Amino acid sequence: MREKKNLFTDKESIKTIDRFRVIYFGIAVFFFFLTEIGRNIYRPFIYSNQIDDFGIADSIGNSGGVIVQIFFTLAVLNSPGKKAFHVIWFIVIGYILYEIAQPYLPRGVFDWKDIYGTLIGGFISLLLLILIRKIVLNKVLHKF
Repeated sequence: MREKKNLFTDKESIKTIDRFRVIYFGIAVFFFFLTEIGRNIYRPFIYSNQIDDFGIADSIGNSGGVIVQIFFTLAVLNSPGKKAFHVIWFIVIGYILYEIAQPYLPRGVFDWKDIYGTLIGGFISLLLLILIRKIVLNKVLHKF
């Protein structure tokens, strides 16, 4: 019987608890708290003092939220190799499509800053993923 291919993970990876999975979960938790601090402390401070922060306060939920979503999904699926990049692109595109659909949803408001925030969060996630893979794989290779 032919094995079904999965775009985001494989049978072996999803059953394995390794360094990548632990690191992904740690990053998701870290960015969750960082995003909440940004939304509950930074944003009110910026608004109340009328500081122009180039829209960072406006889009902090999207930029931080997309990073949390990406690394939490990577921790759950433990996506190997290129499949981790598929997760990033899928989530970023999903967030952008959701933002585009906002005007058609109840109380939805379209905001370009949210799209920019999503793209920036996706880019940060991509850089973090590449950095993590290089560091972890180099440490594993240098052990032997």
